[in-house]
Amino acid sequence: MKRIITGLIAVAAWLALLYSQSFIFFWLIITAVSLIAAFEFFAICLQSEEKTLRPLLVAIALLPVVVTWFQRIDLVYVSFVAALMLVAVLAVFKAAQLSRPFDLLLKASYGTMYTGLFTAHLILFMALPNGAAWLLFLTTITAASDTGAYFSGMSFGRHKLCPSISPKKTVEGFIGGMLCGTGFALLIAVFFFNDASLIRFAAAALFLSALGVVGDLVESLLKRSMGVKDSGNILPGHGGILDRADSLLLTAPVLYYLVTYHLLG
Repeated sequence: MKRIITGLIAVAAWLALLYSQSFIFFWLIITAVSLIAAFEFFAICLQSEEKTLRPLLVAIALLPVVVTWFQRIDLVYVSFVAALMLVAVLAVFKAAQLSRPFDLLLKASYGTMYTGLFTAHLILFMALPNGAAWLLFLTTITAASDTGAYFSGMSFGRHKLCPSISPKKTVEGFIGGMLCGTGFALLIAVFFFNDASLIRFAAAALFLSALGVVGDLVESLLKRSMGVKDSGNILPGHGGILDRADSLLLTAPVLYYLVTYHLLG
């Protein structure tokens, strides 16, 4: 019940945020979410000798998100490059104090891309015409895929999808999730996008559903590698922000470029 209530509240809050179509409000909320996600990421992967660096690493990872305030993709990538340079400088100057400084460089670089650059694309959507509708399309795919995969897996699951990372995921659940995500995404396309090419939208939804599963598995890989069950406990019954946003972090950039390069028109 706790999981259901939290889910319903999260859905209502997300829909209200999209309905407001306020870039400033959206920027504030997603920046705060990215901050929490970065803290969760570095809490999971940093070794004890690296823990003191977490606040600095979180601040560096947030750079691409913060500059979305200017609504320019070029500045996002400039800030991402700057963040990677800062990570490199930090790793070099802290090398003498760390047993595996190159590991820190790799973890910090991926964390900056994962919780910073990828998250920034969610905010960039709100700077696009009809951006709220595109975000609704994207999150519908994610939510419907997760729900469809759960019930398909429970009902028909026989063959393990990736047992070394996520023992409960099945091929049948994966297929059911893709079909469910695509079906609901097409409903959004019909209601919110005039003259939508349903074939292109269906192809995009299928691909994004599959990519969302990869995003989920990447986060599972991170947690399993570090011996952690959940990324946090901020969402009762669901875990942390990363536990809920892992699929979106990979799919948001892909859909953003499909839209901005007019591949769904």
